[in-house]
Amino acid sequence: MTATELHGQLLIAMPALADPNFWRTVILLGSHSPEEGAFGLIVNRPSEVDLDAVLPQLGINEPATKTPVVLAGGPVQPEQGFVLVEGLSPTPSDNDINEPMFTISGRSELLEALALGGLKRRFHLCLGYAGWAPGQLEAEIEQNSWLVAPATDTLIFEAPLEDRWHQALASIGVDPGALVDLGGGEPS
Repeated sequence: MTATELHGQLLIAMPALADPNFWRTVILLGSHSPEEGAFGLIVNRPSEVDLDAVLPQLGINEPATKTPVVLAGGPVQPEQGFVLVEGLSPTPSDNDINEPMFTISGRSELLEALALGGLKRRFHLCLGYAGWAPGQLEAEIEQNSWLVAPATDTLIFEAPLEDRWHQALASIGVDPGALVDLGGGEPS
């Protein structure tokens, strides 16, 4: 696949991927280019942080009217927050994915509007991100560490977190039970 074909797609971790940061993860790729590398957000791993605990740190003192689970977006800069929003038209500081399905933004004003019910959109707050150097992701795909699947709003916003890995595999016709786990099971 080319860089433009990977942008906005899901990466599904293969069972043999032993890195505990990515074991059985599903990642929405927000950007990918041969020159810049790749950026994505894990969409199936809950964080231990609660949205109501994050809002005061951003200067938002009202309680959230919408409190989705905060996701652990990846191991890079886990203190950095990204908002993954369903079907929002992007602004120049946002990253539009599979228009108009998803937008990724780092703007705290957007998070405040979403959390306080000002925008009628489904969203996730993701802390941290997954990143790859130029050529790294392509090499990992060639080594069978990842499968690629189309992203859908149903998988990102409706499927239970614990089912997203299985559902992402099923969306491309892969039976998780048929995959060979050469990594020896869940990493420690």
